[in-house]
Amino acid sequence: MGKITVRIIGFILIITAIAGLVITIGGVVAVWQVRGSLTAGLTNTLGLLETTLEATGNALTVADQSLTQASQVVLTLGSTIQTTSKTVNDSIPLVDTLGDVMTQKLPTSIETAQTSLQAAQSSARVVDSTLSLITAIPFISNQPYQPEVPLADALGKIADSLAPIPESFRSMEDDLTASSGNLTMLAAQIATMGNQINDLNKSLIAAKGVISQYQGVISQLEQAVNNGLTNLPQTVNMIAWVLTVVLVWLAITQLGLLMQGLEMVGVEVEADEMES
Repeated sequence: MGKITVRIIGFILIITAIAGLVITIGGVVAVWQVRGSLTAGLTNTLGLLETTLEATGNALTVADQSLTQASQVVLTLGSTIQTTSKTVNDSIPLVDTLGDVMTQKLPTSIETAQTSLQAAQSSARVVDSTLSLITAIPFISNQPYQPEVPLADALGKIADSLAPIPESFRSMEDDLTASSGNLTMLAAQIATMGNQINDLNKSLIAAKGVISQYQGVISQLEQAVNNGLTNLPQTVNMIAWVLTVVLVWLAITQLGLLMQGLEMVGVEVEADEMES
């Protein structure tokens, strides 16, 4: 290989080494300049996520309160049906009073319970959407939120199951006013509705259990976010130091490349000169 070619290669090595040194030094400076803004940005993001989780927890609380109210109404309704059934079987003269209870008070109570369930369903939709979004964020949850039956759909089914019951009660008015002989059949219908009310109460209890599970998930996510906020500065600093060490190591390799280029262009670099 000719001397000119060697010198050209040497100049290329020198230029490459100098460019590499500039890039690595600039990289170190950039790492420590970006560190503060990166920490602040991640802190703001985690703070927003923490606020979102808190709002989701509040929505779950509202849904739980709505279910509790609905459950209380259903329990009251069940007690009323039991009392009414005994009244039908024991006393025919009470038909008029029974008609008022069955066609007015009970349908109103059921419609109140249905309204509470619909309010809980609206809150549940927000919970389902928020959990799906949050669990899709990397490093927050290892498993995406994909329930077999969303809470909003479960509450909707319960509310829909209540819809025909008020009309069923109101349809008894003709039977009550027509003849006391129909009281036996009416008692059987009341017993069937009592069973339906018991099943509905079981569904409400199950829904409250699902909400408790949701609250557990929210609590775990909040803990993860809190830990992230606590450890964030230390983690960012550690990453900055690792990048700094890597860049310094690269700079050292560029010094070796620079010395090799200088030798190729005819500049002798002695150890004494390096030490001085």
